[in-house]
Amino acid sequence: MRLLICILLGLVFHWQSAPAQSLKMAFYNVENLFHPSIDSINPDTEFSPNGSKNWDTAKYYTKLNRISKVILGLSDDAMQSPALVGFAEIESAQVLNDLLKRPALHKIDYQWVHYDSPDRRGIDVGLIYRKSELLLLSSEVLAYHNPLEPDYKSRDILYARFKRNNGDTLNIFVCHWPSRYGGKEQSAPRRLAAAHILASKVKALGKKAKVVVMGDFNDEPQDQSIQELREEAKLKSLMADLDESWGSHRFRGDWAYLDQFIISENMLPQLKACDIYKADFLLTEDQRYPGKVVYRSFKGNFFLGGFSDHLPIYLIIK
Repeated sequence: MRLLICILLGLVFHWQSAPAQSLKMAFYNVENLFHPSIDSINPDTEFSPNGSKNWDTAKYYTKLNRISKVILGLSDDAMQSPALVGFAEIESAQVLNDLLKRPALHKIDYQWVHYDSPDRRGIDVGLIYRKSELLLLSSEVLAYHNPLEPDYKSRDILYARFKRNNGDTLNIFVCHWPSRYGGKEQSAPRRLAAAHILASKVKALGKKAKVVVMGDFNDEPQDQSIQELREEAKLKSLMADLDESWGSHRFRGDWAYLDQFIISENMLPQLKACDIYKADFLLTEDQRYPGKVVYRSFKGNFFLGGFSDHLPIYLIIK
């Protein structure tokens, strides 16, 4: 049985209600955040000192510092860092623990939640949250399975229940759905399977549940998996209303909203803002196509020293 690897100090400190305030959440696909040591369960030899990426401690901590800069950059006008950040493409609990120890973050009251998944590359989802803003009530994973491909492995969906200072209960889902490897249409049934797993859980929570789904869906708001999730679970995709000339990921000159927030309809009155975080330091000139592209960590096996191949997204609720 997979073990929950999370820090539960929020359950033992004296947590009290406080006046309601805005709450910022973010999601970030951090592009292959691996620890340099080789994992015996998922031997990621590519991301090791002797692997094809020549992945060492110096590069690892450079990447951690980059990610911590992004989290601080997402702070609001009062320099309040996000109350919750979901992540995709993290290898383990170790990388979240190391991230929170970086100089930019170590004084912030973040805790983390992570489960190991059966993904064949050894990458998972996870989240961090501020214990002064959110009380963790429970967490679990929704295991991926597809009856059409019973042997296919993919990331689990992380589910966590939190209580806000104002008394609201939030149901948070962090996703990283199967990739488009092999072609978008050919791989679409895998993402449909993930959509139905998530929709089933959301429906089981009941109509009054306040739900925030975040993640890298490898599909856009208009694609079938997102449409069926919305219809089946009565959810609203927030990226469908954003600027079509932008996106969270750029491929061959075209931007796409692969990273999304999808919320329950009962949360729409609380919605204050939803957008991509596109700070200048996250972008660089595209050498092949006109315009900017995300300043990523790797190009092939060459370490560029950037941030990620995805832009972060954020959500603010009243």
